[in-house]
Amino acid sequence: MSQIAVEGTDAKEQRISAPTQVPGSTFFALMAGLWGSFVTLLAVSPSTLDDAYDWLTALPIVWEILMWIVTLPWTIAYLVYDSPWEHWLRVLVVVFIVVVHLSIAAPKAQWTKK
Repeated sequence: MSQIAVEGTDAKEQRISAPTQVPGSTFFALMAGLWGSFVTLLAVSPSTLDDAYDWLTALPIVWEILMWIVTLPWTIAYLVYDSPWEHWLRVLVVVFIVVVHLSIAAPKAQWTKK
């Protein structure tokens, strides 16, 4: 039995080390966590999101534009949810925004040439 194990180690096979984490998965986890926080605040404490939106719109114009760019998906989702549309439609559009944003942020498999 030990002879088989020794022979297996003598083989001149080179193992290719595979990365343990797909590039971009940390960013995806951060985006998923932010969306989870957003949905939790939307369900539990919408007044907190109201205060955050009021803070955003009270910033000086340069900072407001910068923050709109940084928080665009969440701000649009908040504005949609705060609109006077039917509840089911607002929820559907917010879910659509979340799915699209997370699919864009999802790590992609790298193509390798064969």
